[in-house]
Amino acid sequence: MAIVIEDAQIERLAQQIAVAEGVTIDDVLRESLASLADLRGLPTQKTPLRERLAALAREVDALPPRTPADMRSDDEILGYNEFGVW
Repeated sequence: MAIVIEDAQIERLAQQIAVAEGVTIDDVLRESLASLADLRGLPTQKTPLRERLAALAREVDALPPRTPADMRSDDEILGYNEFGVW
């Protein structure tokens, strides 16, 4: 079943949220409707936690590696010398 949205404001809001979140308009509408259904106490079929965590892991794995702000070793930061004392 297809849903036709003929309200320009709804389309604009859905598009803005989708762009801001980096997701599709379908995802925005699905999450919004599921949230509203949950608030109203209606039964919803949530994605299993295992699948949600796997999706999150894939998203984190896709992030570029971070460069540490401080390239010194732990001992240098703490002030230890080659003999292990300050």
